[in-house]
Amino acid sequence: MALRVFRRSLRDQRWQIVGFGGALFLMAMTSVALWPSARDALQNIKLPDAVQAFLGTKLSIATAAGYLSARYFGWVEILLIVYVIIQGTGAIAGEESAGTMDLLLAQPVSRTRVVIEKAAATALGAALAIAFGWLGFAATVPFVSIDISVVDCAVASANMLPVTLFFYTLALASGAAAPNRGSAVAVVVGVATATYFMSVLAAGVDALEWLRYGTPFYYYGSGTPLVEGINWGHVALLLGLAAALLGLAVASFRRRDITTSGASDVDLFGGLQRLLTRRPANAGAS
Repeated sequence: MALRVFRRSLRDQRWQIVGFGGALFLMAMTSVALWPSARDALQNIKLPDAVQAFLGTKLSIATAAGYLSARYFGWVEILLIVYVIIQGTGAIAGEESAGTMDLLLAQPVSRTRVVIEKAAATALGAALAIAFGWLGFAATVPFVSIDISVVDCAVASANMLPVTLFFYTLALASGAAAPNRGSAVAVVVGVATATYFMSVLAAGVDALEWLRYGTPFYYYGSGTPLVEGINWGHVALLLGLAAALLGLAVASFRRRDITTSGASDVDLFGGLQRLLTRRPANAGAS
């Protein structure tokens, strides 16, 4: 049983890793390859703050760092968030809806271990997808006249992982607590959408600048690490929140009563009641 849940989870998402990683690889390659033709045209363009904020960067797009931030690092993170929402809400709520969670818990494996190993598998999957994207930079940057190094791209790529893990653990915790997968998806998509537009408003409207401190996208920083390096305080905060959400997911799953008949139509009140009611001692290892 050593790492059996981890290995199965990683195997189940192998094609998603390849698909999302391949998309990142192509986006990185084309972004760098198009820079020489876009460079001169961008020199005379001054974007309004609101548009700059919507592109996800505070850097001038007339620079290589600003261009890559707007074209790659500001948008690829959205793809990664989609990936981890799929995996996070499917890890517990998805398996319960499919009627396979009770079969998994019938094996000699604790609920805590199920959550931890599933989380580790998706963390590795996200890291591999990000690495695919970096390979796109490694394959093109040395052959294109661009004022960014492969190492700079590696640093900025690695900086995408903490915010990705934050949204994954949020999805995992929602899936552990919500009555069904649809409810979990609604919660996480709602949080991601709301905080993204809060970030855009905060960057484009001076009076709302204080809002940025309440959004994970501010602590992500898009392509800023290309020129400023990694902000370790921001990384520590995002990883700390991810660890807290992982702990919440474990606690919620350990208390949760699992349905054995597949998809559930439990309403919100019923879901809370099921979550808060202490499960029977023989309802699965803790």
